[in-house]
Amino acid sequence: MPAFASILSAIAVPLLLAASPAPVAAAQDFTSNATGFHGTWSSGSGAVVTGAGFADPMNNNKPFTYPANTGIAFSFTDDGYFEEAQYRFIGNASEPHCATAVVIWQHGKYYFHNNGSLTLDPAPFVADGRIQVQDPCAATTEVLTYYSQFELYNAWTITVDTHHAAYMLQLYRFDGSLFPRLYLTVRPPSMLPTTSLSAASNGSASAVGGTN
Repeated sequence: MPAFASILSAIAVPLLLAASPAPVAAAQDFTSNATGFHGTWSSGSGAVVTGAGFADPMNNNKPFTYPANTGIAFSFTDDGYFEEAQYRFIGNASEPHCATAVVIWQHGKYYFHNNGSLTLDPAPFVADGRIQVQDPCAATTEVLTYYSQFELYNAWTITVDTHHAAYMLQLYRFDGSLFPRLYLTVRPPSMLPTTSLSAASNGSASAVGGTN
């Protein structure tokens, strides 16, 4: 499936580059942030969220509930766990009707580092992550497979966005470019269990005890 492989490559390459740390200006400074890190943070309209409203990754028949709009969401607990949800489209300039929908979910542990960076490591639950690609013009129009991607962000800040009247989490990619702004939507975070779902599941994430 060459088309699917190229889509995976387009998604993974920037994150693989991010795994090569680059120096940042200052060490981690928690005191300058407007609020704590824990909670659920979502981009744009907030249509994409983490937790059971978005993903049931052990349910191969219906692993995702597609939201009304595209976006990205992260959730973080106080004890070092994260969850990530993404829904986006990849355009096709030569065949506009062949836009590809990509849905991603993974979870694992997150770490703050002395140089100010943040890493997200799905290794503790490497078998749980899922990616689903829907391409209406491909020979196989829908593909579901495993997803596990280490991510590094050079820095992060939390401020108050007065326009949205909300806390805003700004992540900085490996090259210093800005990640889409994320807004605090709920606290405590809305997440699936912070355990290995694949080890405990009988076909649905709800089988291991619901959400946190």
